[in-house]
Amino acid sequence: MYHPSRKTSRMVKFSSQAKYISSISVLPDDLLLVIFQVVADDIYGVDEQLRLDCVALASVCRGWRSLVLSTSRFWMRLHMMTKFGALSREHLERNVMRSANALVDVVIYVAKPPDPWGQTGWSLVFDGAKTCLQVLRECSHRWRSLKIINEKDNHSGLFDFVLSELGLPHAPVLNEVEIICHSSGWITSLQESFQFLSTTYTPSLKMLKWEGCDSNILPGHFDASSLTHLSLNFLRQFSHTPASNSLVTFRNFLSCARNLVSLEVHRRVFLVEHAKTDGEVDPVILPALRTLSVIMGTEKPAYLSSILETIATPNLHHLAVHGDSLAWEEDGLIDFSSPAFFLGQDETPKFPSVCKLTMKNMLQSIHGPGKNMRSIFTAFPNVTEVVLDHDVREIADHLVMESYDEKAPPLWPCLQHLIIEMPPMTKFHYLPQLYEWLRLRRGCGLSLPAVVIRYGLQRAGVKEDARDLIVMRKIVNDATGYRASDTRKVVKQLGKLGALVDLRVESWTE
Repeated sequence: MYHPSRKTSRMVKFSSQAKYISSISVLPDDLLLVIFQVVADDIYGVDEQLRLDCVALASVCRGWRSLVLSTSRFWMRLHMMTKFGALSREHLERNVMRSANALVDVVIYVAKPPDPWGQTGWSLVFDGAKTCLQVLRECSHRWRSLKIINEKDNHSGLFDFVLSELGLPHAPVLNEVEIICHSSGWITSLQESFQFLSTTYTPSLKMLKWEGCDSNILPGHFDASSLTHLSLNFLRQFSHTPASNSLVTFRNFLSCARNLVSLEVHRRVFLVEHAKTDGEVDPVILPALRTLSVIMGTEKPAYLSSILETIATPNLHHLAVHGDSLAWEEDGLIDFSSPAFFLGQDETPKFPSVCKLTMKNMLQSIHGPGKNMRSIFTAFPNVTEVVLDHDVREIADHLVMESYDEKAPPLWPCLQHLIIEMPPMTKFHYLPQLYEWLRLRRGCGLSLPAVVIRYGLQRAGVKEDARDLIVMRKIVNDATGYRASDTRKVVKQLGKLGALVDLRVESWTE
């Protein structure tokens, strides 16, 4: 039954609280700027849409407009999209003027043209791109970062055109360069290397990322001595010139990169058939390298061994290896005890300083796990954090079997964190082995690692910030289709051991 008194009491309560609610218009400018910055950062997050518009904030009222237009940091990101109707020299010039003398981040998105594309539209887009690039070149002395993105399956020639039209501008404070050519198999082949990357013009370059480009983009005499972060992901499927020894090119490139702190080597940086050496060449020493990531596609294990033989990293902290063992033949499975990988000729670890190890899709194949798995543990004696995926099943089995051997030294004695990233629809078959290993580990007097199990879910409505473990376990069970009671029992047992079990549902990607 409806009671008017209840409505009255709610109105009285609201009116008593209203005095604590202030209009945003009375906030001081400094606080407004903080709020605007958060909104602007969110707007800038989607490169493909390139929504620069702080204009939306400037259109609310006269006071906001004056505040936004007079604050240069809102105009430090200069976006350009090579799309019919989206190119405007005047728009770029206004934003360059509003950025005043601040350092700017340049993003150029090379959009795929409509089909069919008439000659008139072709000319307008190319002419518009040329004039806009001229505006960007004129302020190149203030470039802080440069990002060029080629839309997926865009073979219009615009990508090559943009790179050539950038020319050799003087960018003395340029710190970061990313060139991303999204591809599903076909690539944009460059006629010549990207000569823009020269120490004469970019002396402050620290971070360099190439993804999906033809390997010809790499300048032959590029000086990488200033780089601290490098990510290489080439595609070289089509070439009209005879291929040189690409491993030698890769080696020469790294030979002057002695200040590298982070190195990512993706697929096809060099051809496997070029990886054959006589074994007499000394590796390139990278003394500052702390993180090495090798992400392979369908490349054979020889690709990984060539990378590990090419460089020496005495201070490496994090080693990450991603493979595709389903593509390897039975006689091509990785022998982890081979000197080509993690152990030297004298069985000593090649990476004794590694504290964090990430291994994904390296053990499973239609023929079974890799050879001499125990070498994975003995090669990294000081590891404290390990990140695995579904291969943890093979790891857990091996850990349990080794733990029963009282004469064998404990494996991973310093381990503090075990993170397991499972793909959708994965069963929980490995949890009993994981529990048994932790039980045996505690029985040996070793500390128990914190266990974090993350599942990538393909379900709508799953919140990333879910906190209730009971709800999360139910979501995971529903998503995997595995409702057996022993799943909950095992997780409960892990907790009884004193181990920190964080069964966390997260959206994560490779």
